[in-house]
Amino acid sequence: METAKANGLEPWVYLNHLFEHLPTAKTPEAIAALLPHNLKLDDLKRQGSIL
Repeated sequence: METAKANGLEPWVYLNHLFEHLPTAKTPEAIAALLPHNLKLDDLKRQGSIL
């Protein structure tokens, strides 16, 4: 959560995004793409993860 905050993400929104997309992440690259430093708030908004 602190890493999400440090990267400008709202922790609750990041967790929702993570729980939604982690089950379908099958490759190391797909999992790495879900790390907080690889996401931006705009990315979450575009994907509909903002509540």
